[in-house]
Amino acid sequence: MGIVVVIIGAVILAVTLIAVMKKSTREGVGAWLVEKPLRIWWLPCLLLMHYSMVSAAVNQWGFNFFALLAVYFGLPTLLLYLTGPKSGDTLTGRDLAINFAVVLWIWLLIELKIVNTNWLRVQFGSAKPTALPLGVYGAIIYALVALSGWRRFDLKCDLSVKKSDVLPTVATFGVLSITLLLITLSTGLTTPGIAKVVRLNPLGVPLIVAVPIAVLIAVPMIFVSIGVVEEILFRGAIQNLLWRRLGPICALVVASIVFGLAHVNKSALGFDVPNWPYAGVAAIAGFGYGFVFWKTNSVIASATVHAMVDAMWVLFLRGGK
Repeated sequence: MGIVVVIIGAVILAVTLIAVMKKSTREGVGAWLVEKPLRIWWLPCLLLMHYSMVSAAVNQWGFNFFALLAVYFGLPTLLLYLTGPKSGDTLTGRDLAINFAVVLWIWLLIELKIVNTNWLRVQFGSAKPTALPLGVYGAIIYALVALSGWRRFDLKCDLSVKKSDVLPTVATFGVLSITLLLITLSTGLTTPGIAKVVRLNPLGVPLIVAVPIAVLIAVPMIFVSIGVVEEILFRGAIQNLLWRRLGPICALVVASIVFGLAHVNKSALGFDVPNWPYAGVAAIAGFGYGFVFWKTNSVIASATVHAMVDAMWVLFLRGGK
């Protein structure tokens, strides 16, 4: 029964994320909150209720973590309540400062691992226990509602796709993938090889069939689990906010460097933490993602490039692991 509650809770979170990615939904929620400013406190309360529901269902609720989450969502909510919703269309220096404070708070506490994004670990059948990063989606939902709804700052993450986005998305992926391949292969940071999960596929189909199937599965999965989440934060929020203060080119460069530094604490490419080679590669990739965001004004476009690049690395550049 507990696993059923967890699954329902995860689906609710996923559906909510998809819903608030629509600009009209965020504007509607924002209008409802602004009618009575005390309603802004519903946002942290609902997220805390969600954590309590799924964690208690599998006997993993903890007071210390609940208190940490209360502070994590409560402090930015207090700032938003005290400063009030944005009323005009002009973006002032004060507005930028408030928006930056919310974004940095939400991001840094996760990045520095002060707040654990894995709200619980569950076991499905005989498989090993799986960590569910529900906290990432909770944080992104919070940021979307707080910034787009309450602060009226457009994060450019609407689910609509324009035909004009296709060419810059495809072209950016082509240039970026070639650039990353040349750099990582020449420096030994990556090794060619079809991933083991593809070579030893459970259906036993030939590689000529297994490879395209793996790509068709990996790209959407990475898009949903990593691409959209990171792009809303780094491009929709950070690069977009910097753009208003520094202009598009400086914002692109600074956001790319920040994106690279955010990967320095991750073990990858055969290096331990601090992983400066990986941070450098991530900064180059971030420049490409930021460029397509600049040209299309769409998080969906940058998240698509992000997912395709990550899928290329996972499936073909890890030496067959």
